[in-house]
Amino acid sequence: MRKYFKSYISFSLGVWFRAGLSFISVPVISYLIVPEEFGKSAMFAMVFGIISSFMFLGTNQSFLRFFNEYKENERKRLFWACLSPSLLIVTLVTIVMLVLGDHLSIMLYKKVYPKVNLYMSITLYLAAFQHFNQLVIRMRKKGFLYSLVESVNVAGSFVFSLIYALMIERSFLAIVFGNMMGYALALATGIYVGWEYWKPVRFNLSEVKSVLSYGIPFVPNDLIRWVFTSVDRISLRLYSTLGEIGLYSAAAKIVSVMHLVETGFTALWYPVAFERYEKNTEDRLFYIKAFEMVSFLLFAFGFLIVGFKDIIFLLLPRTYMASAQIAPFLILVPIMSTLTLVSTVGINLSKKTHWHMVVSAIAAFMNYIGNSILVPLYSARGAAISTGMCFVIYFYIKTYIAEKLFPVGYGQKKVGLETILLMGVATVGTLSTNVILNILGGLIGFTVTLVLYKEQFKRVVKEIFSSVGLVSRKEK
Repeated sequence: MRKYFKSYISFSLGVWFRAGLSFISVPVISYLIVPEEFGKSAMFAMVFGIISSFMFLGTNQSFLRFFNEYKENERKRLFWACLSPSLLIVTLVTIVMLVLGDHLSIMLYKKVYPKVNLYMSITLYLAAFQHFNQLVIRMRKKGFLYSLVESVNVAGSFVFSLIYALMIERSFLAIVFGNMMGYALALATGIYVGWEYWKPVRFNLSEVKSVLSYGIPFVPNDLIRWVFTSVDRISLRLYSTLGEIGLYSAAAKIVSVMHLVETGFTALWYPVAFERYEKNTEDRLFYIKAFEMVSFLLFAFGFLIVGFKDIIFLLLPRTYMASAQIAPFLILVPIMSTLTLVSTVGINLSKKTHWHMVVSAIAAFMNYIGNSILVPLYSARGAAISTGMCFVIYFYIKTYIAEKLFPVGYGQKKVGLETILLMGVATVGTLSTNVILNILGGLIGFTVTLVLYKEQFKRVVKEIFSSVGLVSRKEK
């Protein structure tokens, strides 16, 4: 466990830094920008997400798949063969945005913003380069460098958002500009360290065809997955106000602290799981232990965040306090998403990856129905309830299919009990503004988690103590 723990930490440091800075940046930015402007930044992020879901054409997945098949001195050729289609797509998107710029601006932001499409175009180019920059770092297993680049990205985004808001204007463009500069600084850091990959080299069209042939099937799944995760904001745009989108986005930003567990784990999990499978195809205990440990950590953190949400949201201005009642069900999103990542590795191992698209499509449709019903009634709280519940359904459907394809024997009783209890605590947190009641609910859930996962709790405590030299090697 020690080896995996160290690798996880090295890949997670940047995510932890991002989470910590989010607790600082969200309150600071929210004091400078009103909820309606925050909502506009969410619309910008939504469009950015749409374009990002197809601009890579799956060649990012191809790079991961073919990386080890190329010799070290040939990987630059693979790099540019995978990157070039993305640059072509971004160029075409830029032309469309420049032609339809005013219409898009009015549709999304109810006003013409001359700079916004230019910022979008520049950010897309930077994001394409930066994404492959991180893939190179990840495949070379440079965890601390990976975290450094992540840290530079988030710090640059915050600093330049602050500068723009204070010196130019307090609008959503401050957040947009900050994100653009964050990508630029992160990219500069990555290029400086791994400069040899960035020297343009010739590549064959046959290589481009090869990476596209492998990667394009991932595009429909990415688009459907984006729909699944963005239906909430789309519904709020249709049935509610930009102010509600701003409140919802603020709640999601605070809840995103849970994504620090997911993001660092995602960077590590698949390489480790695939390697383990190649060494011993019959080993199931490894996957069960990983699932149990991740379940414990996610639910423990989740109950604490939901329980103390009212105190956490005191960091924000009073105009954002309504976000505290939106956040509880959103906590289910990172929890169930990360559990799904672990429990459905069998789909990838069995090479039946089309099931990812099927389940995402089912979940997206259910989330659309749920948001269509609940958003008109309860606005942002309705969007959170629908999205959180659909991620629970998404987990159970996908896990069921994975177990059929690659039986592991994950224990579902504890996860089921924890999920029901968390939904109960989230319901109280959504309906009640009583701080004591919410804290009590969170602490009860946290205590139940420690009891149910007592073995995992003991293991984590021992690892922490041993890391600081309080447990001898013999005791371990």
